[in-house]
Amino acid sequence: MPYLLGFHPMDSLVVAVIEGSTIGCVARVDLMDAEVPGLAVTLLTPFLSQTGAGARLAVVGYGEDAVEVPAVVRRVAAELPVEVFTELVVCNGTWWHVDCPEEAEPYDPGRSRIAAEAAYQGLAARPTRHDLEGLFQRPPTVTPLPDASLKAAARRVERLSPRAARRRLDALLDARLKDPSASLTAKECAELLLLLDVPAARDAFWMKLGRETASALVDIWLHVSWRAPRELSLGAVCAVGLAGWQSSTGVLATVALERADRIGGWHPLWDLLTRIHQLALPPSALDEIQAAMRLECA
Repeated sequence: MPYLLGFHPMDSLVVAVIEGSTIGCVARVDLMDAEVPGLAVTLLTPFLSQTGAGARLAVVGYGEDAVEVPAVVRRVAAELPVEVFTELVVCNGTWWHVDCPEEAEPYDPGRSRIAAEAAYQGLAARPTRHDLEGLFQRPPTVTPLPDASLKAAARRVERLSPRAARRRLDALLDARLKDPSASLTAKECAELLLLLDVPAARDAFWMKLGRETASALVDIWLHVSWRAPRELSLGAVCAVGLAGWQSSTGVLATVALERADRIGGWHPLWDLLTRIHQLALPPSALDEIQAAMRLECA
């Protein structure tokens, strides 16, 4: 769960949708909210509405009270409209099935086989949600884009036809995806930032997005958002959220929207990310969206 959420949950109720033998998506609510009868179901309704006919749920409670947490898990599991096949508790360094507290086992996700597999797939679990929010803070070693770079990029982007703009963004992303260790220059950062304002170029980003590229795209757009002036960073921040949605770190989309709200303004990617979040669309929904886009371009 920590690697799917992107951070180690505390005082939380986590619900995972199991479809077949895979975890389709994961949602989290504060344990305090889950303690209110009916509130967790209300908060999770958009999320649960996306479950397939054969889906089942795993409900996991995280907290410090070994009596209260299992009680909340049991009650919420009974309230949920989708079949729950397992109810678990993580408390004070141990975990157990709600009905078998005597079989509690040590909880140390960092030492498990899952941790190694997550690292191999590029998934990270930060200590807290606050640490995930800190991703959007520019590191001291990263310098803001100079005004001259932004003005020069604006002139270049303005001269591009829609098709050329799409090819340019596609080429910039391809170069970084092929060599993630390469640093983005000020020119490249400025162009990536401003190309997000061009509809055809946004399509290139959208078509490049997927489970295989998502983690790298998170890093690319985070770097662009760090260097961008705050008033111009909204598109890049939302691109991070969209990539996070595909990288199995769904909470990153929520954190990106919170960051976007603090920035203010409107951007097409903000509108898109907001709709995805409100509808609780699973990452698999991207396949249908991209298929429809291919038909439009055909």
